[in-house]
Amino acid sequence: MHLISASRRTDIPAFYAGWFARRLEAGFCHCLNPFNGSLREVSLRPGDCAGIVCWTRHAAPLLPTLARWRGEGHRFAFHYTINGYPRRIESHNPPVETALRTFRSLSDLLGPERVWWRYDPVLLTPETPPAWHLRNFARLARELSGYTARCYFSFVSVYHKTRRNLAAAGVTLLEPETEARRALAAELASEALNR
Repeated sequence: MHLISASRRTDIPAFYAGWFARRLEAGFCHCLNPFNGSLREVSLRPGDCAGIVCWTRHAAPLLPTLARWRGEGHRFAFHYTINGYPRRIESHNPPVETALRTFRSLSDLLGPERVWWRYDPVLLTPETPPAWHLRNFARLARELSGYTARCYFSFVSVYHKTRRNLAAAGVTLLEPETEARRALAAELASEALNR
C-alpha cells in the first residue's frame, strides 16, 4: 500500500477537481518525475492506497463527491491552508468565511483528526505585523476549535519569485531576526494550545 500526497505541486482540489474525480473513477493516474522526466502509473484504487492526502486552500469543489468516494473505500486527509490575509496579499483565495465553512464541512465528514489547519506561511508586512497575526490567528483558532486536531505554521521562505510577486502587489516584506520569529511562534503555539 502507498500513501498519495496530492497537491504538493498544485492545488488539485481547487483547480483540478474534475480531473481528480476522473482519475479516481479510472483507478489510476500518471505522475511525471520532475527531476528525470520519467512517467509512471500510480494506482488510486482503495485497496492499493493507505490514503490520499490533499493540500489545498479551497476544497469546496470536492465536497459534493467526497462522501461517495469514502463509501467506495477511499481514505482522505486534508492539509487545509487558511491565513485570512488582506485581499492585496491573498487575491486568489476564497474569502476567509468561505474557507472556514468548507473546513468545518470537511471536518464534519472526515473527523477533526483528518483535517489539519495550515497557517502557512506567516508573512510579516507593515499591514500584517506580529500583533495582526496574533489577533488573526486567535480569531481563526476560535472558529476552527473542535474542527481540527492539528495546526501547522511556518514563516515565509523568501525566494526571488516571492520578492518579485510581493513587490508587484505593492507589499513590503519585513524580515525580523530569528529571536523575534521564535517569540511570535511561541505566542501562536500558546494560542493554539488554549483552544
